[in-house]
Amino acid sequence: MVNPHLPQPDTLRCQQISIEPDVITITVESMAPQGICPLCGRLSSREHSRYKRQLSDLPWQGRAVRLNLLSKKYFCDFPGCARRIFVARLREVATAYARKTVRLVDTLANIAFTCGGEAGSRLANRLGMPTSADTLLRTIRKTPVSTPSTLRIVGVDDWAMRKGLRYGTLICDLEQHRPIDVLDDREPETVAAWFRQHPEIEVVTRDRAHCYSEGVSQGAPQATQVADRFHLIQNLRKALSRMLEHHYPQMALAMQDATGRGPPTTKSDGETSNSIRTDRLPRKTTIRDIGRKRRIERYERVIELNRQGKSYRAIARCLNIHRDTVGKYIRAGECLERATRQYASKTDEFTDYLLKRWNEGCQNAAQLARELEAMGFTGSYCSVRRRVANWARSKSDSLYRHRKVPPPSAKKTAWLLLKKPDDLEEKDREFIDALFRHIPDVQKAADLSHEFSDIVHKESDETLDSWMQRVWDSTSPKELKRFATGLKSDFDAVNAGLTTAWNNGQLEGQVNRLKFIKRQMYGRANFDLLRQRVLYSG
Repeated sequence: MVNPHLPQPDTLRCQQISIEPDVITITVESMAPQGICPLCGRLSSREHSRYKRQLSDLPWQGRAVRLNLLSKKYFCDFPGCARRIFVARLREVATAYARKTVRLVDTLANIAFTCGGEAGSRLANRLGMPTSADTLLRTIRKTPVSTPSTLRIVGVDDWAMRKGLRYGTLICDLEQHRPIDVLDDREPETVAAWFRQHPEIEVVTRDRAHCYSEGVSQGAPQATQVADRFHLIQNLRKALSRMLEHHYPQMALAMQDATGRGPPTTKSDGETSNSIRTDRLPRKTTIRDIGRKRRIERYERVIELNRQGKSYRAIARCLNIHRDTVGKYIRAGECLERATRQYASKTDEFTDYLLKRWNEGCQNAAQLARELEAMGFTGSYCSVRRRVANWARSKSDSLYRHRKVPPPSAKKTAWLLLKKPDDLEEKDREFIDALFRHIPDVQKAADLSHEFSDIVHKESDETLDSWMQRVWDSTSPKELKRFATGLKSDFDAVNAGLTTAWNNGQLEGQVNRLKFIKRQMYGRANFDLLRQRVLYSG
């Protein structure tokens, strides 16, 4: 079967091929016996003359190809047509007034949608298709993108044009696994206007943002709204984080109990057993020290303004910080210390042996590294030296044992509470057990959270309604009661999310792809260009 989109063998005839070092010139002529008038659409076989066009074609072996096309001109003999003479159009070769062949334009369009302007221009030049970045951007704007004619199940999610300031909306067809539209904001009116144009939609998945719940309710009242299960767990985690922010001092005590690094013991001569060596030069001030000092000053300023009776919003405006940060400082009762980030190291499994040898008097990192190599250690000497660096600040390991370790952040602790005890590492399990001993309400909240997580993951036969009733009737923390109240206000969508198979999982991947394209475009990420590239499917 002949492909109608490719030039037919009897349409063009090659007359001459000229090969030069940088370009190949091919002269062809049209062999069509008739032409179709572009104005009236009637056939004409009365030839007028020949017309020469120069077209750029796909390269050959990295060389640019120039096509000299000899087209025919015909008379239009239809009396009612205003066109007397016309050029026979070869739409399978090139469009009217084009300087490139159809297949070259399609290839450049694929490069433009994949790489963008500047990067696409560099790639096309290397492949023998010289073009400019602006030409590729114009190609993106002119290329039509196809969208499904009918939609049944869609998902909506937001994406950041400028994080914290401006957001857009991405809409995807969950059955076809492809984006179908990109909106330049996430206002309920904009979302509702889009859904009014698609009354055939039956199911809409979304997060629990008010803008989408209101917009879908106004624009598609016939559709079933489904709250995403992942965002339900996220909402629960935020509720636990707000609860833990009230108990930072108790979290610090729990960390000391879990690590066994209590306050240092005092000797009879008045010196502590873990006193730091005084023969060392004072440590230089680091950027981390400067940041900590700034946070302490800001915390003290927040507490002072709060004692003066100012509201959270007024304090936030005065100090140019977010009001949630103000509330976090006031609820904590003391300045929050940042937890030291823990990095995995190949020396982790040999820590006990290193500590034992250190206490025995072997404080040479090179010797310790050689001993570990004999035990199967595959790391480097530098990793061993980094491991014992803190121990060298004291004559024994007492400083290492009794140094105060800040607790994990409220966000990380909330994630630990959501995990099953069997899935926790030993050190995290010890911290959580100590936390339960110091804050009984946390254990109650953790038990309720695990039960809700089982409902979300369909590992429990309990219904959402019965779980909410138990939260309201029990002595559970107020943060969980607020979370349950929020679920009640969006009960139909939440219940649909727990009972149906649809979710917003694939939208997270599409949003990640959108962000990649946006960052790839740098300063040329205008909304129309971004929308074209996101909706384009090769």
